[in-house]
Amino acid sequence: MSEFETVARPYARAIFELASQESQLQQWQDRLGLSAVIAADNDMQAIFESPSMLAREQSDLFLSVVAGADKVDVSDDFKNLVALLAENGRLAAFPAIATAFETLKQEAEGRIEVRIRSAQKLSTEQEQQISTSLAKRLGKEVSISTEIDESLIAGAVVTAGDLVIDGSAIGRMEKLTSALNK
Repeated sequence: MSEFETVARPYARAIFELASQESQLQQWQDRLGLSAVIAADNDMQAIFESPSMLAREQSDLFLSVVAGADKVDVSDDFKNLVALLAENGRLAAFPAIATAFETLKQEAEGRIEVRIRSAQKLSTEQEQQISTSLAKRLGKEVSISTEIDESLIAGAVVTAGDLVIDGSAIGRMEKLTSALNK
């Protein structure tokens, strides 16, 4: 969990509500996505941590970089968001805000991203079975991404939003150890 994940949720919710009212979900997703990339840059991180820069200077610099990217329009609402985040020392929270916003957008569209970490490569049939089961359980369209994590020994860990299903050998061993230590 990123250090800004909890802080990001209220900002993402407010942005989502504004974007929904104005029918600008995709525009805001583009703005936030670009801002997340810029905010994650090491040089930009150093600027955020610089005690010699005023919040207004950070805000102006950040907006100039975003505007220079020429991929998104910079609305007054976006400028206000950047100023607010700079004033509160939270410009570095943009990646977490973008992620939280994407989650809200997917929720509204009836979609969910599912991440599967497995000890071995899953077959297409296994992925399809998991996708079908989760779609039925969650009532949403499921999009799966997989990664191999041999440290799991066997099994898999499925993450869908806040839902985590740990069917790995390591997870089962940790549960057993915890139960024995009680």
